[in-house]
Amino acid sequence: MRYSQQKILKKTLIVSLLFIAITGCSGQESDPLLYEVTQQEFVVNVPAKGELFAAKATVISAPISRQGPQNISWLAPEFSRVKKGDVIARFDGEAMEIQSKDRRNELSITKQEIIEKTGMLNQALDSISKDIGMVGQEKSFAENFSINDDQIRSKLEILDSLQNTQYLGSKEEYLYWKNDSFSASSAGDMGLLEMKQAQSKSKLKQLSEGLAKLEVKAPHDGLLAYKANWRGEKPREGQSLWPGQKIAELPDISNMKVKLFVLESEAINLAIDKPVSITLNAYTDKPFKGTVETVAPFPTSIKRGDPQKYFEVIVVLTEQNTELFVPGRKLEANIEIIATSKKMVIPLQSVFVEAKQSFVYLYKNGDYISTPVTLGQSSLSHVEILSGLKEGQKIALTNKEHS
Repeated sequence: MRYSQQKILKKTLIVSLLFIAITGCSGQESDPLLYEVTQQEFVVNVPAKGELFAAKATVISAPISRQGPQNISWLAPEFSRVKKGDVIARFDGEAMEIQSKDRRNELSITKQEIIEKTGMLNQALDSISKDIGMVGQEKSFAENFSINDDQIRSKLEILDSLQNTQYLGSKEEYLYWKNDSFSASSAGDMGLLEMKQAQSKSKLKQLSEGLAKLEVKAPHDGLLAYKANWRGEKPREGQSLWPGQKIAELPDISNMKVKLFVLESEAINLAIDKPVSITLNAYTDKPFKGTVETVAPFPTSIKRGDPQKYFEVIVVLTEQNTELFVPGRKLEANIEIIATSKKMVIPLQSVFVEAKQSFVYLYKNGDYISTPVTLGQSSLSHVEILSGLKEGQKIALTNKEHS
């Protein structure tokens, strides 16, 4: 019996303690979902990532050629300092060398064909000229020494002589026609051979020019920085490039700028002349400053396959450092939208909107009262209160209408 009473007393004590604990936790004054309105240091910074780039740079492109895309066989090390005339890139010219050899062979064959054709034509024309000369002599003799006196020669002999003279005249005309016709056809054949020769020479000249452009040289002294394509890939050995495609740049590192990318969901009130704090990933102990120069009018995707969009922001640096500032060097930054100052702010999650009116649930005497407020500037997590609340008041962090 005594054991049962002790057991009952123990259970009663546990229940009482639980009741006291629950009652204490449910007290509104200690409710973790209440927020006390106070004056706080308020600053709005927008985080961003980006890289350094040169404001001015000389673009180095693949040589202009009619040979189509060419393969890179060698590249100078990136970020190496080059002198004027130094080789930056070298292209594979094996295919052009083979084509050039073939064209030279074609040209030699065409030259030999022209020589042989010229010899044959001259020989044939000489033969025709000789025939014309012999027929002319025979015709002249027949005309000058023809005896038409029927007392000396018979009429048949006279007729035969006249027919022979006419025949020689017709033969002479034919030979002249043959000479003109052969000359015309010969000129056509020679024209085709000469045109073929000219084409071979022109192609050989193009190949020679292309071979001379296989080496891309630096136009002036500078720091070599390779240019990434739209996929973010930089040139590499073995890669095929189209004529005129950008290979690299020789940037002017005395005038560097910063290119930042701000996530679309975090881009709050970006504007020109906003101060920027920047830290290089490689030198976190050496921060530097800048100001916003331009802001892209709309966000774009910066990485293939990434659906997120970013605003591009260009920053002008307040000072230059040729030792640390290298094109393409990665960095992180904070764009100061609102400078640090004392303001009365509350969490954004405690503000609700109905009929275009912002309000909060003010805790007063154990009840939650819907109270209109006027909002000021905001960050990603907090918002400034211009009117409607006083310092020291408590508000709910959740919607009490459905509580």
